[in-house]
Amino acid sequence: MGHDTRHDPGRLAALDGLRGVAAMVVLLHHSLYTNPQFPGAPGGGTAPTGSAMWWISYTPLKLFTAGVESVIVFFVLSGLVVTLPVIRRRGFDWVAYFPRRAVRLLVPVIASAVLAAAWVMAIPQNSTQPAGTWLSNSSTPDFGWEYIVKAMDLLGGDGQINNPLWSLRWELVFSLALPVFAVAALAVRKWWMGGLAAACALTYLGAHAGAGALQYLPAFFVGAVIAVRLEAVRNVAERINARWYRHPLWAGLTVGSLLLLIAPWLVGPDVGSIPELDPALKGLVPLAAAGLVVAALGWSPLGGLLKTRPVQFAGTISFSLYLVHVPILIFSTYLFTDEPWYVALLFGIPLAVIVAVGFTWLIEKRSHGWSKAAGQWASARYSTWFGREEEQAATRSEVAEAAARHAQPTA
Repeated sequence: MGHDTRHDPGRLAALDGLRGVAAMVVLLHHSLYTNPQFPGAPGGGTAPTGSAMWWISYTPLKLFTAGVESVIVFFVLSGLVVTLPVIRRRGFDWVAYFPRRAVRLLVPVIASAVLAAAWVMAIPQNSTQPAGTWLSNSSTPDFGWEYIVKAMDLLGGDGQINNPLWSLRWELVFSLALPVFAVAALAVRKWWMGGLAAACALTYLGAHAGAGALQYLPAFFVGAVIAVRLEAVRNVAERINARWYRHPLWAGLTVGSLLLLIAPWLVGPDVGSIPELDPALKGLVPLAAAGLVVAALGWSPLGGLLKTRPVQFAGTISFSLYLVHVPILIFSTYLFTDEPWYVALLFGIPLAVIVAVGFTWLIEKRSHGWSKAAGQWASARYSTWFGREEEQAATRSEVAEAAARHAQPTA
């Protein structure tokens, strides 16, 4: 999420497609959230056994609406793609990286906050659903300009008017701490299995304690580990693809990863009654996301599917779609408040895709150029300043040496 690989000759196109699929799943996830019976968490909601909502939530059909799990896939992808240039380039320009990454993330976030405010102000958001439902919690009946400021503040603010911004907080934290993640991933290069196990253990602890940093940041580390092991992954994939059993093996990895991704849901509504099972299964979600990434890179049928034009298009607009879709869905729900809940989705989902296309062209693509310019400016300024400092230091040294020579007594 929030990165660009278009100018990279080694671009991982299948991963762009995977990101696009994940964005569409998040869109469907929030679309169904407008129905108060849709379970927001494993064991939540009011979906009676055997009902349509139960089938959507507690069977493999959950894959189409596994929104939170898809965000973990985003995090693993970010960890991989953002770490890759650091370990590939000797003399990586950190001075350029930080402003470049900040502009790349913050410009679309700020624009999405302003756009979200427009949708909130367009129609009164007085929920008729019971308190505690997603729609009631995500509505803003008392909107004021302060909400825009809080939405823009990723580190300490609040995404009331655009709640997907919660995940951009962890994207920003990871981006600022990238040197730590890269060094840690390189440190476990030979012991990568231990690194992945540690990431899963930390994710479990975060899920158990409700600690966001522990629950979400390890997924970025998993992506960073894949980055440092990418050549090994490709070598293993080549060896597998030379064997007769390649398709069953890759299919098994793909299906197993998909089912592990939604494992807490497959246990059923009673998952919360089994001690520690829900956080333990959530701890394995980054591993499931890693399995999907590896399968996308190594299995040609899956990679080919992810490289098809519609899926690549979804990948192109994925970041923008993620940023703009929720306020549009909420607006649509209030616009069709007297109609069955699904009518609003027939309007809101296509509208969200159309707006995402415009946002990609108007904001996101321009943010690429602005971020690159910000990085180049910072790097040039640093080089100029540092060069002057070195020149002045050399001059002072020469003056000091000359003064010392003149101070020496003559014979």
